[in-house]
Amino acid sequence: MSTKNIRFFGMLKAGWLGLGLIAIPVTPLAITLAFALAIKPAAAQQEAPVNLLSIVSTPETDTPISIDQAIDKAMDGEGSEQRNASKDGLAPTVTPNNASNEAPTDGMTNMPAAEIATAGTAPLESPETQETRDKQDNAGPPGSDPSAEHDIYGSAKIGRRKISDVGLAAIGVGDTGNRQLDSLIWRGTSARDAVFLLQKAAVIGQSQVINDLAYEVVARQTIPPSGANNVAVELVEARLAFLANGGRSADLALLVAQLPEADKWTDWRRWLTEHYLMVRDDAAACEVVSRQITQTMDPFWHKSNVICQAVQGNFSGARFGVDILAANGIDDPIFFGLVDEVLNKTPPIQIDPTKLDSAHIVLMDVANRPIPLEGLAVLPKQMAETIIKLKFLGPDARMVSTYDGLRRGLITHRHAGKLWRNAGQGAGHAQLALARLDERADALTRALAWRALDADTQSDRLALVAKAFKAEIVAGNGAFMLPLYAELVRNALADEAVAANMRFDDLDVAPKMAFMLAINQPRDTSTLNAFAGNGAALKVSQLLRGLSDGAVDTAVINSLKLWHMLPILEVTGVTIEDQSWLDLVKGETEPKQAFVGLPPLLLKAVTAAAQSRHVAETILLANWLMHDLPLDKANPADLAAVIRALDMIGQNEVAKGFAEEIIVAHLLQRLAAMVPDGTQS
Repeated sequence: MSTKNIRFFGMLKAGWLGLGLIAIPVTPLAITLAFALAIKPAAAQQEAPVNLLSIVSTPETDTPISIDQAIDKAMDGEGSEQRNASKDGLAPTVTPNNASNEAPTDGMTNMPAAEIATAGTAPLESPETQETRDKQDNAGPPGSDPSAEHDIYGSAKIGRRKISDVGLAAIGVGDTGNRQLDSLIWRGTSARDAVFLLQKAAVIGQSQVINDLAYEVVARQTIPPSGANNVAVELVEARLAFLANGGRSADLALLVAQLPEADKWTDWRRWLTEHYLMVRDDAAACEVVSRQITQTMDPFWHKSNVICQAVQGNFSGARFGVDILAANGIDDPIFFGLVDEVLNKTPPIQIDPTKLDSAHIVLMDVANRPIPLEGLAVLPKQMAETIIKLKFLGPDARMVSTYDGLRRGLITHRHAGKLWRNAGQGAGHAQLALARLDERADALTRALAWRALDADTQSDRLALVAKAFKAEIVAGNGAFMLPLYAELVRNALADEAVAANMRFDDLDVAPKMAFMLAINQPRDTSTLNAFAGNGAALKVSQLLRGLSDGAVDTAVINSLKLWHMLPILEVTGVTIEDQSWLDLVKGETEPKQAFVGLPPLLLKAVTAAAQSRHVAETILLANWLMHDLPLDKANPADLAAVIRALDMIGQNEVAKGFAEEIIVAHLLQRLAAMVPDGTQS
């Protein structure tokens, strides 16, 4: 065989290894596929025209290139000089020309993961240490020949491991939309500490803005923390688990798609395939499936192939796949029945919801069959965002999945309102919906109560709105449900009978509704003026506008009895006019407030990390710190320390948003206290 052909097959093997296909057993099918690939260029395999001028020729050499040298050529671009140095047992000398001290810029977030990985994150070793380690790692079994060829083989293996591991740690989303985060957020934090923080901070906290920031940090493509090559797998697993716990399916899919094709990530590849199918990205799903069915007889992949053939319109291929599964003894009557529905338009089969699995959910959506609420129970929490995009959810499933998405911050309140209004037939009577909410408060009864109130046309319906929203506040859901209930009030004001009731305050509801609207949109004073008894609401409007504008009148604070919010206002830079504080103390009796301090050691860790400008570390610690204590119960002085820490690491917008969340939490408790218990408000 000529030297060119030997080189070609060496590069062919390198390409296959790069694709993770080295686990394919040497069978006639594999050999046939190898020769088919050898004689047919990649573009031609996809029936695309091949530009022969684009194929770069390889210079002739006197000796055949080894397989491992071909792998090195395929996986890195270090140049022949460095590989020759490795062959001679010499470590490359790092000079200012090849190891710049300049900090990487934000633009590195768009670099491929492997390029980011080689940007100086792994610690350098002395030539003597590296040479000793190379000799130890490259030592063959007893009796082997320690020749130069074996040395090249061992050196190639070590290089691939380091590049692969650090590159794995650098996977992520190129642009998360936060311009206040750069690629150096892990600077100063070790990889092992990063793993610890990711595991501890993987919670849905009390602050939505800190939660969202933490998800951005975890999803973002960055320079990995120091020592990432030693714990790359653990680091990636912790990041995936963090995003999964938050139901962040979209970001999770972007990360999983970058994982290597190794057995360790098989479960994640399965999840990715189902995610793609559920969001109707059939091309991406079927690309993954087409690779897997050539490597395994796992029924999951061959069932997925049947679905792929069906959604791509290849019904004969789908039927053939079904026959193969049946011939291999696969017993899944729900799967076969749903496939028969899709392919042959047979009448719908009876399905036991308790026996559904994720493949059935995909097929039900393909078959345009409503997916019941019980079907959502079989889907993992990392599917939370995916579920919202299913087109054929049953009414109850739609209500619950939307509520869950709203609670997790995955969708906006406008999107949630549209989904709830379009879910199922009939909204039910508002009084009955609230009675069910009193009896059993869960995601379904909460969503149904809002929908019933939205459909209610009675002139006194805002009294029921006040009662339902108080239930949400007491349950800790007031902040994310506030925009939806404020929308009900604004929509109701279009009814002249309701507007007249609010102007004359016949039911003593107007002050409460105005207070709610002031918290939701403090700058909409024209609407507030349409309510009787709006004095407190106007003060709330002034306070929240002052927080945004940077100045608050002490009379407003005094009127609302919110002196305990002074630490929050001061740390955000709000100007408070100088007062005779002693005279204020003499003239006013400040209400006693019982607050719970944040864990002091954890709080100290947050402030210390911020002082050291450890950005990711500070954010994850803050998310961990705020995971269980409601904002209205936490000591404002401790919360002010968290705001200060966020400011110190450059997260000014998040710091302001967090301050607003704290004040809103206290105002919502004030609103709940205005609504008496019982059916009347």
